[in-house]
Amino acid sequence: MVKNLQIVHKDGSGREVAASVEQVAGVRLWDGAKAPVWTPLRHPSERSIVTHWWSATTGRFVGCRSLQRLSMAMQLDFHPNVVDLAAWTARLEWSERGRVRRFVPDFFTRTAGGATVVVACPPTAGPGARWERQREVLKQACEEAGWQFGSPQRPQPTALANMEWVSRYRHPRNADRDVEQALLAAFAVPRELMEGVSASGVPRLLALPRLYHLVWCRRLALDWSVALGPASVVRTGGRAKALRPFTVEGQK
Repeated sequence: MVKNLQIVHKDGSGREVAASVEQVAGVRLWDGAKAPVWTPLRHPSERSIVTHWWSATTGRFVGCRSLQRLSMAMQLDFHPNVVDLAAWTARLEWSERGRVRRFVPDFFTRTAGGATVVVACPPTAGPGARWERQREVLKQACEEAGWQFGSPQRPQPTALANMEWVSRYRHPRNADRDVEQALLAAFAVPRELMEGVSASGVPRLLALPRLYHLVWCRRLALDWSVALGPASVVRTGGRAKALRPFTVEGQK
């Protein structure tokens, strides 16, 4: 256990503040409006990216330092239990073996139940001794602050590919009340995607973006284990429990 663990974040004026974990427990680190304490820099020799995910949940950009994190941001954004999320809003600092150690969790999220869940993705190359130690310290911080430690859960490849496609239509500009009502009526009874589009009476090019937007918003559901296509069976409603972006220890 680390005895000198501190959390560094930025206050309302943009200044870095270091405090004990208990003092930071009530800080809104999941707020997308909060300034980041760290921004990754990509070296030309590295095969990685630094990018941002536009979140339909918050209407803000969320920082991602790799394609793996970009995928996780998408999963968090899609899940109905996640109501706020932000990246790089806090840094853990502690002393060990005469050196100051630092670690920045990938995401802070807030759930519909009011819990703060911290998500940290392991290195793409696989977890090593350094990562395992960072994970231990992060779990300690979560216990002391009353946060939940979220272990990333990646969906199977077909479900992930389906989500990536549907996510292209997450922006509210793809919403259209009249078209949506026609589609919801057409899929009140489960039917194949293109069959339902035809039954709605809405031109295909107008209907498809709205249909995918409804799937993103979970007002229409499909079998995520089957590749999305014209014959995909679509119906109203659905939770897609298998697409949880993380698991929390002690919870089913």
